[in-house]
Amino acid sequence: MTTLELDALQAVRGGEPLSEPVTFTAVAGSVVALTGPNGAGKSSLLSAIARTGVGFRGTVRVDGADLGRTRPRARARSLALLAQDSHGVAELRVRELVAIGARAGAEDASGAELSERIDDAIEVVGIRDLASRRLGTLSGGQRQLAQLARVVAQRTPVVLLDEPAAALDLGHQLLVERIVAELSARGRIVVAAVHDLGFALTLATAVLLLGRDGRAHHGAPAEVLTPARIHDVYGVRASLQTTPSGRTILVPDEPVRTPASAPTPPL
Repeated sequence: MTTLELDALQAVRGGEPLSEPVTFTAVAGSVVALTGPNGAGKSSLLSAIARTGVGFRGTVRVDGADLGRTRPRARARSLALLAQDSHGVAELRVRELVAIGARAGAEDASGAELSERIDDAIEVVGIRDLASRRLGTLSGGQRQLAQLARVVAQRTPVVLLDEPAAALDLGHQLLVERIVAELSARGRIVVAAVHDLGFALTLATAVLLLGRDGRAHHGAPAEVLTPARIHDVYGVRASLQTTPSGRTILVPDEPVRTPASAPTPPL
């Protein structure tokens, strides 16, 4: 069974750690929601897991193998990263971008195997109509979906997603949730940095909540995302509610205040 182990992991900038050491183990099928306020270090911690773009302390292991001692090509077969700033070359076609992921995850695969990976990823993400389009002709949300297809095509046991639905409309946000659920059903370990606490409460098997004070809280969603802790970390009073479909949502209990300097709009 696939495992992802973080052992006293910290992202480091300017010689200073951004959070207290993080230690946990995730197994195949896990969905870990990495959440917290802006500036808490979510993207940096994802980069530390991926061993790219940030300093780090501690150890990351996939199936027992220390990624810090793994060559980049071998690491690309262990985990895939969808970063916030994944844009791609404007002249590249969507299918060509997805092929980059497929080849990174299976260098020795035959042409037929690569085509199967590419077609499957495009189908899972639902972008068949974009496959021949150049990235430069796409909207920000469409490029985000193309990059997500690249990650899916890589077929790594661990998938890291940094705000995968940030540029997407409501329908495509739900699509991303279904894709994460599909990856989980296929036995992948998904670690997703998200601001949507509803995603964490509904879809995640575990939550890692980072605070601006550097504290890290890890555990089951209902244990971590309590109204008291949400108020402590975000400074917002909120309650948890369950919709008729079974989706758990977080509803702020703060009154809506109009700034005193703002003119009252006419009725």
